[in-house]
Order: sequence, then structure tokens, then C-alpha cells
Amino acid sequence: MNKFLHNAQEYTDNRPRYPLNLYDYLTTLISQTKLVIDCGTGSGQVACDLTQHFEYVIATDLSYDLLKTTQKKTNLIYVQAAAEYLPIRSHTVDMVTIGQALHWFSLDQFYSEVNRIVKPNGIIAAWCYNQCTIDSKIDALINQIYSLISSPENRSIQRQYVYDHYETIPFPFKRVPTPNFELSVEWNLKELYGYIATWPGLLEYEKNTHANILSQLEEKFISTWGDINVKKIIKWQINLLVGRVI
Repeated sequence: MNKFLHNAQEYTDNRPRYPLNLYDYLTTLISQTKLVIDCGTGSGQVACDLTQHFEYVIATDLSYDLLKTTQKKTNLIYVQAAAEYLPIRSHTVDMVTIGQALHWFSLDQFYSEVNRIVKPNGIIAAWCYNQCTIDSKIDALINQIYSLISSPENRSIQRQYVYDHYETIPFPFKRVPTPNFELSVEWNLKELYGYIATWPGLLEYEKNTHANILSQLEEKFISTWGDINVKKIIKWQINLLVGRVI
């Protein structure tokens, strides 16, 4: 994932955190909370929150640069490893989590590893989020960016899964019905810009076209936002997949 990023610390600093009630819910689905594996952990946000629920957390990512930015916890171990080759003993894991990363994996290999490491009746939980909503005028500006980077000529198979809200991604597990979850933050315009600047699709688009979309739209964003220091509520719907490993 780091191939898309200008700076790993920027990614860490500008990504919203998931709601804590998501983890509260997931832990109700398992009988034991001894070990959870967070794959594609990135900056470790999910892994850190999971330390409040599990005796041990192991978080993996291929990007050493991202792992260097992670927060340390006494019951949390970070491992530089591919999700498709997990250095975990078989049938020892209560739950596997993947936040905003499943679409980047080689799915058949990863799912084989999940079936190997998870205890019978354990859980795999994967989620993504797509476009945020603020208000109709600002949303329209964000949609301009989104339309450019998600046009058919710019979209990859991996990103298409996100655009489809994970509804089309292969998921060969016994599905568990889930409630709806929402991600919400209060950001000023600078914070919103920082977040948009971490979009892998935007970074790749600008690399290929040599365009700077955020700079081109800056005046429109400022005039639409108003006082740039004022914080606005920003929301995302979380697209959650939960499966039971039989």
C-alpha cells in the first residue's frame, strides 16, 4: 500500500478512526477473546483499538514505513508480513480483522490462510468506507474529484470492490448479518484536505496525469466551506462483511 503514499506519517495523521461500537459488536460474535489478527493494519488504528477487547493482538502489514508510525501497546505485536503468508500457528486465532485493506490482497491465498489460522467457529470481519458526506455543496466538490479517479479508465479491479461497497468482493465464508455502522469526525478544511490527499486513487491519478486536483479546486473549496477553521461534521457509511469460519 505504501507505493501510493507520499509520506507514511501523513497517512497516519489524516485517516479517521472507526467507531468503538464496531469492536464492541464484533466481540459479541465470538466465545473467546484471546487472540485477534489485524491484517493490512497500516498505521495500526484498528489494532490499537482491539487491544481493549483482546488479550493479545498481532497486526501485520507489508509496509515498514507505515509500521514505523504505529502506536505501541503492551499486548500488541506488529509484524511486517504479507496477509497471504501469515506467521501464525494453525487454529489459534479467534478473529481476523481487515479495515479498508481486503481489496488489496490476493484473495484466494489470503482466505486459505484465514481458514488455516482461525479456530473453528471463529470470525473474519472486513470493512471499507467510500465517499464521505458533509453538505450538498461540499459533497459536490468532493464528487468532482471522486468522479475523475473512479472513471472506468482509472479504476482498478481492487478499487472497484470499494466503489461497490464490498458487495461484489468474493467472500467464501458463512455470512453473519450485521447492523449498520457509521464513521463520524469533526474536521476543518485543512483536515479534510489532508484526508483526501491520502486517497490512493487520487495519488495514482495525479502521478499518471501530472495534475494537482486539490490545488485546482482550492478556491472553490474555500468559498464553499466559509471560515476554513470552522469544523464540520463528516460522515461515512461503513460497509461491513462478517463471516464465520467453519
